[in-house]
Amino acid sequence: MTNQPTAEQIARQTLHIMSQGASAQQRVVDAYMAKRTRERDINWVVIQAAREYGATNMYADRARLALGTGIGVREADRFAVIMKEELDHYRAYMNLLDLTLGKGKEPPESDSFHYLNVEFTAKGAGFHGESGDIVAREWPEHHRFISLWMKIYNTLPKWTSRLLMTQGEGGSVGWHWCMSNLPGNDEFLRLAAKLEKTVVEDEIFHGPEEIKELAASFDPANALPWDETLNLAREMRYLDVRERNEQFLYPLGEDELEDIRRAIFEDTLAPSDIYAAVA
Repeated sequence: MTNQPTAEQIARQTLHIMSQGASAQQRVVDAYMAKRTRERDINWVVIQAAREYGATNMYADRARLALGTGIGVREADRFAVIMKEELDHYRAYMNLLDLTLGKGKEPPESDSFHYLNVEFTAKGAGFHGESGDIVAREWPEHHRFISLWMKIYNTLPKWTSRLLMTQGEGGSVGWHWCMSNLPGNDEFLRLAAKLEKTVVEDEIFHGPEEIKELAASFDPANALPWDETLNLAREMRYLDVRERNEQFLYPLGEDELEDIRRAIFEDTLAPSDIYAAVA
């Protein structure tokens, strides 16, 4: 019989991988800064605004589905708080975008609002309309990450699916954490770092809180073997690195990305201390 993880192991090992993900994201951010251009600045802000907007719609979908099953007040409040946070973040990135382009100018022509156009129905999660084709064509790395994320949501045993879903927002806060430490070389970077600090404050607890709850309610009948779950978590962190590299217009090359992948899967990447205060 396969040994079952304890609640302590589940929380510790899951947060360890998320912390390694933040360390990996620091390499992406460092590469962006080393090769920074106005085009890269604009691109990451446009994409991030689209992500926040899409997340608002996603949580609205999930809230609607949950309400249909009679969720409790506490969970309903959680959805409402997250939706407000995502909308506030969207507005903040659009304000930052005004700074990068000049007040009142239109953003670059872009299909960016297809970027995270994912809908949730009783049948599962999927791209809305033609968004999947557009994302696959324009942002293939992001398409890989979201496709895996949807596969996890749609097909894996319930407990494993819920745990790995924390690798979405809970893991992505690692990128925001790295961005919150941008140097104050100019007004754009100062305002970007200030915004990212706000996002981190809003989201840092989401992943750890859910992980602790799930660890305490581990259900082996609705879970993959623990080693498989950990490797899927590592794959999500690696694909998130690749999609962020894409968001910055590819400052890291394939050899550097492969080094990051190897370090994540071989557990040789030193974890950041991002979750130390909330773990």
